[in-house]
Amino acid sequence: MTLGQKIKKLRNDKNLTQKDLADQVHVTFQTVSKWENDENEPDVATLRELSKLFDCSMDYLLSEEESEEPKQEVVDAPAATQVIERVNQTIIIHQKELHVCRRCNKDIPDEELYVEHLSRRERHGRAWRTVPAGEAFYHKDCWEQVVKERKEAERIRRAGIAHKNKVKTFGLGIFAGAVALVISLLVMLIGYKGSIHPAAAVGCSIFISYLAFAMIYCIVSGSYIGDVFVWCASASIRFPGLIFSWSIEGFIWVIAMKILFAIIAFIFGILAFFFAVGLSALLGGVSFPFVLIHNIRTEYQDCF
Repeated sequence: MTLGQKIKKLRNDKNLTQKDLADQVHVTFQTVSKWENDENEPDVATLRELSKLFDCSMDYLLSEEESEEPKQEVVDAPAATQVIERVNQTIIIHQKELHVCRRCNKDIPDEELYVEHLSRRERHGRAWRTVPAGEAFYHKDCWEQVVKERKEAERIRRAGIAHKNKVKTFGLGIFAGAVALVISLLVMLIGYKGSIHPAAAVGCSIFISYLAFAMIYCIVSGSYIGDVFVWCASASIRFPGLIFSWSIEGFIWVIAMKILFAIIAFIFGILAFFFAVGLSALLGGVSFPFVLIHNIRTEYQDCF
C-alpha cells in the first residue's frame, strides 16, 4: 500500500473530507488530493502532524506494510531532505510544501515560482471596490504562456468590439442616409415637379443623404456632434409667472395663457430640433473624414 493510499484510508477511517484534512495540517485540499494520488508527498513536518492526527507511526506511513502500528514514533529529519530506503526503493520527502502551477498542475521550484495576486470587484453600498482574491502560482514558462494567451484573448475581444462598433456606426449612418435620400427625392421630384431639374434634384438629394449619414455616423461615434445636437435640441423657453385675480374670468385667462405658452414652447421645441439637425448635419459633413480617420486609428474603441 502506497503512502497516498494509506493517507486516503486513514482519512476515511476518521470520516474526514480532503478539505477537513487540509485545514488540520494547514495545506490546500488540492495538495491532499495530490498526496492520495501519489503525485506528491508531504514534508517531514506534515508527516509528523499526520502521524499524530491518525495515531500511527511515521514508519507505518512510509513503509509498504498494510498493518497499522499503534506505537507512534518521531523521526528526526535533516535540514534539507531526508532519504529513506524501503525494499530497495528510495522515497524523497520534501522539507517544505511546494506550490502547484495553476496551468500545468505541477510542483514549482522556488527559482521558477511566479506569484500572481488576484483581485475582484465588490460593491459596498453605492461604490465598487477592488479587494484581494487570493494568489495564483505559475512556472516562469507557464506564466509567459499565460501572458501570451491573455494578450491574444484581449486582442480578439478588442477586434470583436471594433467590428461591432464599425457595423453599428456605418449601419445606422447608411440607414439615415438612405431615408434622407428617399424623402428628399420624393419632395423634390413630386412636390416641386417642373420647378427643379431632375439632375439638380438628384444631386441635392445625394448631398442631403451624405449630410444625414455623416451626422448620424459622427453622433454614434461619440464625437462632439452629439453634444452639439443635444445642446441645441434641448433649448427651451422660460416663461414668466402669471398674476391673476381669484375669479372665473381670472381662471379662464390663466388657463388660456398656459395653453398659449404650451403651444409656443412646442413650436419652439420643433424649431430647436430642426435647427439642431441642420447644424449637426453641416458640422458632421465637415467633420466626418476626421472622425473616420480617428476611428480607424483607435480601432473604433472610442465609439459609444
